[in-house]
Amino acid sequence: MTPAPSEAELATAPILEGWLLEQPADSEPWLYAWFFGDPDVEDGDHSHTSAVLKIDGSSPPAWARTEYRLYRLGAWYPPAEREIRYWAQKLRQRRALPLGDAPGGGDDIDEMIAFIREERPLPERRLMRMERAYREECERLTEVDALRAPVPTAEIPIR
Repeated sequence: MTPAPSEAELATAPILEGWLLEQPADSEPWLYAWFFGDPDVEDGDHSHTSAVLKIDGSSPPAWARTEYRLYRLGAWYPPAEREIRYWAQKLRQRRALPLGDAPGGGDDIDEMIAFIREERPLPERRLMRMERAYREECERLTEVDALRAPVPTAEIPIR
């Protein structure tokens, strides 16, 4: 059983912003995110962790323990919104994300979609699917608070 971290451990743990739990069928789950304070990843770079051992069971989760490190979990975005933010950040900044900035350049997702469309890094059909998935996601999330908090609430049974 993986123990919960102490307050002291959490205070010094690196931060993952805009994180996403990925559970490939053929390997252990890991987290994709923008990293801050990790000695092996440049601040603001988008990367992934080692295998996840345990994620905090609170809602929203505050931390995750991986094979090599404990992380504080920052902002979480629903999957379709996160993908749009990822592409807008990648295209707009072409550099690391500053701590405290929202990935993609703010909170105007429609502006991000227009920007991605203008830059044309993806086939139009793929962008249309992303946009449709985002609109459907918004319809499912009816409360304002739900836009930032529909994260897994139960402890994720890992290993």
